[in-house]
Amino acid sequence: MWFAPAHREELLQRWRELGEHLQCSGPDWDVEGRRLVRSWSKWPRRYHNTVHLMACLRHFAEARTAFTDPDSAELALWFHDAIYWPWLPLNEEKSADWASRFMQRIGLNEATQTKVRQHILDTRHQAVPLDPDAMLVVDIDLAILGQSDEIYRRFERDVRSEYRWVRWSRYAHGRSAVLKSFLARPKIYSTSRFSERFEASARVNLQHAIDALSAGQPYA
Repeated sequence: MWFAPAHREELLQRWRELGEHLQCSGPDWDVEGRRLVRSWSKWPRRYHNTVHLMACLRHFAEARTAFTDPDSAELALWFHDAIYWPWLPLNEEKSADWASRFMQRIGLNEATQTKVRQHILDTRHQAVPLDPDAMLVVDIDLAILGQSDEIYRRFERDVRSEYRWVRWSRYAHGRSAVLKSFLARPKIYSTSRFSERFEASARVNLQHAIDALSAGQPYA
């Protein structure tokens, strides 16, 4: 497990509060929350774990009033990396499938189901979403890129740890390609709320990491 008991309880309390907003509180809701926290805590997660989930939820809480449908966005954040196996494809799709099964089981309306599922799929970061709520969800997921140098370096170490089974030359090539794809975007963040706070620092962090990888060294 990658979280302290107090961290776990904070997450479960936030899950219960979301259930109250959605009018879905009850034993089934509570069981799913515990299942989600366990999944977010599984080996080999070092970055995509409950610390990342907690960070996303805190960014969400700060931006809550900017969402048209905050409950759907928060539910999507809970599920967006619920399934994460670095050596397997389609993690976001499988996470979206899990969310869909759960939403159907508890009887959420179809509009909410569609919205939550699409938000999760948007965190694949294959294209910039057009929906304003989805833009915020994606920016929250990418907030780590614009953090302090110390936090960003830890992020890079943790991602490398998740892919420690990949030989270094192959990892460096693939990781560089991912980071360059973000740096090549006209804007990393789609919303002014996140762009004003994190755009400049994200570009510095990404360039430093790319330079280190090009020199054959991890940015850690």
